[in-house]
Amino acid sequence: MLRYAINYGIKTGLNEAFIVDNQTKDALVAADPKSAEILKPVVRGRDIRRYQAQWANIWLIDSHNGHGDTTAINIDDFPAVKAHLDGYFPRLAERHDKGRTPYNLRNCAYHADFGKEKLLWMDMSPEGRFAYSDEEMYCNNKGFIMTGGPLKFLCAVLNSTLITWMMKNTARTTGMGLLQWEKFAVERLPIPNVAFERQLPLTEQADRILLAKSSDPAADTSKEEAEIDRLVFALYELRHDEIGAVSSA
Repeated sequence: MLRYAINYGIKTGLNEAFIVDNQTKDALVAADPKSAEILKPVVRGRDIRRYQAQWANIWLIDSHNGHGDTTAINIDDFPAVKAHLDGYFPRLAERHDKGRTPYNLRNCAYHADFGKEKLLWMDMSPEGRFAYSDEEMYCNNKGFIMTGGPLKFLCAVLNSTLITWMMKNTARTTGMGLLQWEKFAVERLPIPNVAFERQLPLTEQADRILLAKSSDPAADTSKEEAEIDRLVFALYELRHDEIGAVSSA
């Protein structure tokens, strides 16, 4: 059963204030160890690659506005972070994407999903760039998040040549001709709802790619990706001439 949800990355309204590098993160924690509680790893759209995101050691100040039974962050409990954000205060106060105070992020009902198994992808790309993660990882507003499942099967299908071909024929493009992998465009892709047994070969190929890239992000996985393309063509029951048309497009 395919049951998944797609949502936007975190919209801070002022990324330069809320997304910090490793040096700034270390300084905030040195000034107040409690700061570590609201500093979370985050990837930008450019950091998301096929199958795996390449985290660039940058951090989100997760001064969330509360979610579920979790109350909103009180920035007074994090004086070092507050002092950092105060350097941007006039712009914090003016932004539209804010929560209960200028220090809080806007409401995010799916906040907990960033700590779950998920797929991440960037908003603009010439091909599918879906990355799998089972660790806590946030993405900014240049990316999207998918939770539910079966995610490794979906990761393989969505990174396939056929899905990129579908997007080229249905999705919007930027002025530079890049495909826009927007929420609504991905949601309307016709993903076959097949039994576990038919998902398994694609899941296994995705696992092989993820294992290779876990030790070497630049690992050559062209053989596994070619097998995924073959399996996806079979999944959609494409004829030989249709496969040729897709492959040569």
